[in-house]
Amino acid sequence: MIVNMSGWHWKHPEDMKIIRPNGIHGMQIVLIQSRARVVIAEKEYKVGANTAFVMDSCVPHDLYADGEEYIDDWIRFELEDNDKDLLYEMGIELNVPIELDDDIVSRLISVCVDVAASGKPEKEEVERKLMSAIFLQIKSCCNPEKKTKRTHYDSELDSMRRQIYDDPSADWNIPAMAEQLSLSVPHFQRLYKQKYGVPCTKDILTSRMEYAKQLLTSTDLSAVEVSEKCGYSDYSHFSKVFQKYACVSPAKFRKDK
Repeated sequence: MIVNMSGWHWKHPEDMKIIRPNGIHGMQIVLIQSRARVVIAEKEYKVGANTAFVMDSCVPHDLYADGEEYIDDWIRFELEDNDKDLLYEMGIELNVPIELDDDIVSRLISVCVDVAASGKPEKEEVERKLMSAIFLQIKSCCNPEKKTKRTHYDSELDSMRRQIYDDPSADWNIPAMAEQLSLSVPHFQRLYKQKYGVPCTKDILTSRMEYAKQLLTSTDLSAVEVSEKCGYSDYSHFSKVFQKYACVSPAKFRKDK
């Protein structure tokens, strides 16, 4: 994971409100250290101190102080090649409140801020290790007593999900995927979201958009060729979907990187 920015114990007045209708580009961890009201993708949460949110890229969200000084710790970061698989294996649900039971994550973020300011040659590698530690700690607080009920479809769903991320350009079709498991479409969609916390369509989109970002930054393929390799025959449609996902056009994303 590549850390772009971080902050520890940032303070705002009790009337603070931050409105982000388009979210921010890149993922982020926001660890709230005061009472607050958080609206993410039209869902509202009233939270207390030591509540973390792991937010997806470009998800609309608003942050409000709740009758007292607002304080938070935060990290903005980007996933590297194998990171998304790691996060999914951890089962950390995105864009929902996670109540932490100690201050270890906050202390790790504080160290991350110090490392970023150090300017040492090993900075990026140390940040990667710190991010792994942060996510492992968050995982340990994700309702460990609340286990997802296993079904005999689990191994098939796991295999299907791996294929989605291994082959983003495939013609992923929900009815066909449901038929492969001998399930109705509603039952398949319900099981998938129950197991992974996101709809299957969201995973398909994420796999394609993350692959597109990788190709745009690591190859000389034209944007049209990238579109085709990500399963889109219509470049105009791909461009609109990418801009909504990454907050910028494919051309600007490549230029900024």
